[in-house]
Amino acid sequence: MVKFEQYSGVLFDLHGVIADSSQYHLQAWHQLADELGIAWSSTLNETLLGMDRPEAVVTILKAGHRLDQYSEEERRKLGEHKNQMYLELISHMSPVDVLPGIIDFLDELKAQHYGVVLASASVNAPLEIKKMQLENYFPLIVDPATLSHNKPDPEIYQRAAEMLKLPSDKCIGIEDSKTGLTAVNRSGALSVGVGETAEIASATVKFHSTNELTLAGIREQIDRH
Repeated sequence: MVKFEQYSGVLFDLHGVIADSSQYHLQAWHQLADELGIAWSSTLNETLLGMDRPEAVVTILKAGHRLDQYSEEERRKLGEHKNQMYLELISHMSPVDVLPGIIDFLDELKAQHYGVVLASASVNAPLEIKKMQLENYFPLIVDPATLSHNKPDPEIYQRAAEMLKLPSDKCIGIEDSKTGLTAVNRSGALSVGVGETAEIASATVKFHSTNELTLAGIREQIDRH
């Protein structure tokens, strides 16, 4: 039986959980598609979030039936070009981009001596954390470049738990997407979903917004299970 007391680590996704920087990613991907003459669609808008850069480039090129026109090296350069556009967009990030309630929750975790790790698929996560002045909360950040598999594979959450020297089942993983929650669930961590009902259906603990995130709120839902 799951008990709240067994958890001593919290593993955070970034986009949609700590900051709404996913909008900048989509804007940069949209710009790349426009430059390539590939029509943007609601499908691309929904599927690109959470993908790593090479996978996203392939997805956009496939949408425009252009994949066979680009070598692997050319696709890599397209990804780098998108990243430069993204870096320009997030250069304006600041503490005002932190989602509601997150600072209070991080302060609560610190006061209660929980271990905290950032488990984001974005290689730019350390820069975003710095822009939002959250470095003191996240001394530990998984480097996605060291991983073999991206979400929904559980590797990133298993690595995050290892950084805390904890087994995954002693950790709580917080996500806002189906893909991310699949990764958390597969890792063995307790899944906490934040966001729209359909998107977080697979989470064990569910909140509509980051403003609701508290240890007491997590405990209450675990006890109900």
